[in-house]
Amino acid sequence: MRIPTQAVRGALAFAIPVLIVFGMTLHANYYFLAAGPLCGIVGGLAYGRRWGLPIILGTCFGVTGILFALQDTRSALFIDVVWVGLVSGFMFWSIGAFATLVLPAGVRFRGAMAFAVPGAIAGIVFQFLYGPAHFLFDLGSRRWWGDFPWPHLVLWLIAGTGIGWRLGTDLDEVRQPEPARQIRNPHSWALASVICATIGLVTSALYFTRQRLPLGLFNSLSPASSASDWLFGWSVLAAVIGTIALMKKLGRVCATAGILVAFMLLVASYRVEADPWKTQFNTIYAEKLLREHGQPEDRDYGDAVYTGNLILSQTALDKNDVATAKRYLLLAAATPGSRSIEQNGLDTSVVRVFLQRGEKDVVLEYFNQTRHLWPQGAQFITRWESIIRSGRIPNFNNRGPLGLN
Repeated sequence: MRIPTQAVRGALAFAIPVLIVFGMTLHANYYFLAAGPLCGIVGGLAYGRRWGLPIILGTCFGVTGILFALQDTRSALFIDVVWVGLVSGFMFWSIGAFATLVLPAGVRFRGAMAFAVPGAIAGIVFQFLYGPAHFLFDLGSRRWWGDFPWPHLVLWLIAGTGIGWRLGTDLDEVRQPEPARQIRNPHSWALASVICATIGLVTSALYFTRQRLPLGLFNSLSPASSASDWLFGWSVLAAVIGTIALMKKLGRVCATAGILVAFMLLVASYRVEADPWKTQFNTIYAEKLLREHGQPEDRDYGDAVYTGNLILSQTALDKNDVATAKRYLLLAAATPGSRSIEQNGLDTSVVRVFLQRGEKDVVLEYFNQTRHLWPQGAQFITRWESIIRSGRIPNFNNRGPLGLN
């Protein structure tokens, strides 16, 4: 078996500068911004070209690194992982289309795709680590993770190594005689579409039928909304990949199958958030959470009491059962402690609905009972109480000096 020398050289040339830069980041946190430009410059020089390719890659990778560094808000939504991956893939494809103008004509389109696929995978992994994984594994409380830009390291390692390998492989094939060139699988995009759709379908069946969620409950007090987000994310990913596959001459039947399954997931994502399935799923999920963590010695007891009763309160409000909703809200406030409150403050989504219905007394009682659970937010609670007593609704999303709607 012949070793693709250009591919190995490219992968190493793109990856090693990233490791060096992130080694330096241990001494100064902002050094990681140099990973993109250095990766592009050294990687571009690996193919024996002149300075055109390194300059283009260094500049474009530098801008890309800054765009990823500007991301601030952490999103637990799975669909945001998919969107970031797709946008990242398109961004790297654009870089590749521009950069490969200095490469041989026979490798230009494939060279652009050599940037897109690793870029999309890198974007997906980056957003997963930055968003859902941050909540799923409680990474914010781990000092070794919080003090180092791990998502950016993974981003550039995957993008750099993948681009270096695929671009080098394409250049190796261009230099070979036509009969000796490797024939790639013409159905790869179609198969990828079917695989993504199947993953979404199978995982949904395994988890949702048992009233569980693949990534946990982070983005709302509605487990049904989290389930819908999971279905919608896989449907978009499978549909986009399937659409790309339809543009190719081979594999269109397989691509059509992937798109059809993606459409089924899309329909299911909307049906999940509609009654009666939504109310049933949310109720069973909350009751199961309270039952499985119903012992005070359970480390998740406090979180289960708080979250489970808030879900039941919101579900009761959806059914216009205000009396039951009030009872569950005060049961949530009776939690002995909650890590989610300590890290993110009090959940006010249900409170806002009560205030919109004019039920301010139960809201004031809720704040009074939970004040000791969030001592660092005492000033916010005091301000909210003052605004509520004056007959207005606070803007709970704005925790600045005013906090008014």
